[in-house]
Amino acid sequence: MENAISLFLVGKSYVSALTLAGAAEEILGMAVKINGVENSLQELYRIYNDPGLAWINPPKTWAEFTTKGKNKAINAVKHVSGECDLTFEADIEDESLWMLVRAIDNYNRLGFGPTELMHEFDNWFFENVVGI
Repeated sequence: MENAISLFLVGKSYVSALTLAGAAEEILGMAVKINGVENSLQELYRIYNDPGLAWINPPKTWAEFTTKGKNKAINAVKHVSGECDLTFEADIEDESLWMLVRAIDNYNRLGFGPTELMHEFDNWFFENVVGI
């Protein structure tokens, strides 16, 4: 995850940042789940499917939400199973950003303290995404 954050912050290789962040998110998310806690992706799914938000979020299955939604870009850069998989459209910088957010969230859910790079990422996030 540290390498993913570093690559992201220097704007060097968003595909590599996405791939590394995706691996961290998956591993940490499984550890969170094993500990009996809802991981970041599960929480996003629960919130998305909240009945009170049905007027703006059409109900989706877990597979639709993950494979065709939140994990579409990471799956596209990791797996090529046929000619139709050779091209896809995505904002890779944005995808790597939100995958890092999920990975760091899972890291935090495991009770680990933030690293220096995570603090740098937080500062970047608040300046560039939140606007503070």
